[in-house]
Amino acid sequence: MSKNVMECPKLGPEHIENLFEDAYLGLRKFYLMEFSLKYNMYELLEEPKTFEQLKIWFEEKGFKSNDNLLLNVLDALVQFGLVNKYNRSHNSAETYYETSEVANIYLNPKSEFSGIDSVSPLLTYKGRAKKWINLEDTFMGKEPKLKENSFFSEAVRRMVTDCRSRKLKATIDYLSQFEEVKNAKSILDVAGGHGLYGIALSYLNEDSKCKIFDLPKVCEETEKYIAEYGSDRVTTAPGDYYKGTIVETLDSDNPEGYDLVFTSHSPGCKSIEVIDKIYDAMAPNGVFVNKQIFSEGIGDKYQLRQSFENIDWNMFSFSALGKEGASNTFKNDLTLDGYLSYMKEKGFELLDIYSFDERKSVKNEVSYKCNPKLMNNQMGSYIIVAKKVKA
Repeated sequence: MSKNVMECPKLGPEHIENLFEDAYLGLRKFYLMEFSLKYNMYELLEEPKTFEQLKIWFEEKGFKSNDNLLLNVLDALVQFGLVNKYNRSHNSAETYYETSEVANIYLNPKSEFSGIDSVSPLLTYKGRAKKWINLEDTFMGKEPKLKENSFFSEAVRRMVTDCRSRKLKATIDYLSQFEEVKNAKSILDVAGGHGLYGIALSYLNEDSKCKIFDLPKVCEETEKYIAEYGSDRVTTAPGDYYKGTIVETLDSDNPEGYDLVFTSHSPGCKSIEVIDKIYDAMAPNGVFVNKQIFSEGIGDKYQLRQSFENIDWNMFSFSALGKEGASNTFKNDLTLDGYLSYMKEKGFELLDIYSFDERKSVKNEVSYKCNPKLMNNQMGSYIIVAKKVKA
């Protein structure tokens, strides 16, 4: 019996078509960005260039002349907001191209805020993309096993640009409202990495001294940033909070403990084991500030993005540390609700719970109770400020 040519499925193909179209659009965006960075187009266009000048430059790079291809690449960069396109006068048909302000700040390698080198946060996505191209290798058990020292040392260099771009200032501006933070004389930045947060906190009080606590290999990187941004009041304290104690970092200047302990996005600092060690190293009425990722605190509309972050997280393993399935989560890490509950049980008074993505306190809102439908938090980033009130 012949098939009926007019018979259609109950569901149209639009959902599938849109998924593939969005995926392919994202792929094209990524590789165009990678190309523009590889050939330093944003440094090239720091000074305005005509299309004819750009043609000559590309041919000097060894590319075959293709006006239509180059014009459309430039048009895409204009639509990205990375390149400006304009005519210098109303009666001139000659078009000029110039790097936009935001691209000049973050993508021009001459800028101090640019990370366009081997550890750029942007270029690291190229390494991730390679894992996705060979996704079946991961399922075959061929995922790379990374050594923690080298992983976190490289992460330090990657995070500096991201930190300096505004996240550090936004964090310090928020914390400066707390008198306990401004008056702290002894500061410890736990898993401080680049140490920029600890250095910035030391700016709040000229009488303060700050130590950056991290793995010995990481502290070698930290020293470079202390030399660039710090002072003789900021030093490193090499150690491992899993293998040793934090009390060991105390000295005769502050035998009772630290007035302020800060940590940013160190997954281990949401485990009971490390919280206990931090508590033991704190002075009475000292403040513990934990800027932390709690993936279960991400709003519903960002869950798809989080699913992909979780896949990325599970495409490699560490040589020693055991990871959980959710991104930036290790074994024995507490959930947001579990963390808040344990902090009170341990002897902390919660001064504030701050949704970093929303830039507002949620301490008195139900949203922090991990109800994704009530949340607008994009990355699950919270700053939890707590005071040690029980000896």
